[in-house]
Amino acid sequence: AKRERELQLLKKQKEEEALKLQMQLQRQRAMRLFHERQLALLEIIHPSQISKHMQEMEVKSALTIQRFWRGYRARKNFHQHKQSLKEYKAAVIIQRAACKFLEKRRRKRTLSSWKGPKGLSDEQRVALQQKVDDYIKLHPAPQMSEEMSKELHTQAQEKLAQFLLRSRLDQRAAQRRETLLAQVNTDVELLMNAPQLAETTEKDLAVFMSRSVPVATKAKESHNAMLKYARWPWWKKLGDEFEEDDVIPDDTLNAELGSLFIGGRKSL
Repeated sequence: AKRERELQLLKKQKEEEALKLQMQLQRQRAMRLFHERQLALLEIIHPSQISKHMQEMEVKSALTIQRFWRGYRARKNFHQHKQSLKEYKAAVIIQRAACKFLEKRRRKRTLSSWKGPKGLSDEQRVALQQKVDDYIKLHPAPQMSEEMSKELHTQAQEKLAQFLLRSRLDQRAAQRRETLLAQVNTDVELLMNAPQLAETTEKDLAVFMSRSVPVATKAKESHNAMLKYARWPWWKKLGDEFEEDDVIPDDTLNAELGSLFIGGRKSL
């Protein structure tokens, strides 16, 4: 056995020496080919371009050496961290499987622990009914006859009619105030623009002695609105039973007030 181990060791040493010799021969052959290629290029290149060519070759050689060195270092680091990467991946897989298992078990527990609503027993039902009866006895509902209901309904209708009538009257009063204010503004502007007494003519006196033009225009438009309202069909006048005979609808009144002269200008 010892002899066999020695023979194997010698054989292994010879193989290593042969491999080293082969690698050395390959390197020498590669160097010879490289030098031959360099000499061929130097014969072709112009003498003034040799320095530039040598710089380019040095840069390429440096890049090649750096590339091989970085590859060697990356492979070495990978082999060093290969075991730790395997352990990390194994830990991730185990954690994922454990989380899934725990989630499934939690869902099964929540589903199994659910129970339907518990019904009332006979004793609880009787006690609850007794509480309801006692509350009804303590708080009886007011009894109202049919006559009392009709009377209450009539009172509500009367109050509603009074409210509607009052609101219509208030609205008419507000519109009348706006009309008077417009007339006052017009008269004030006429007085402000009136000529002096020495320059006054009969035409100017007629303007102040007669009704103002805005008031006449308002009266004319109100008359036209009343005529138009009188020609309306019956179904357009529904809901006007609480109005007076000379009341004009709101939209018509608003249209009329929009044509008044306020301060000498027509308000739109």
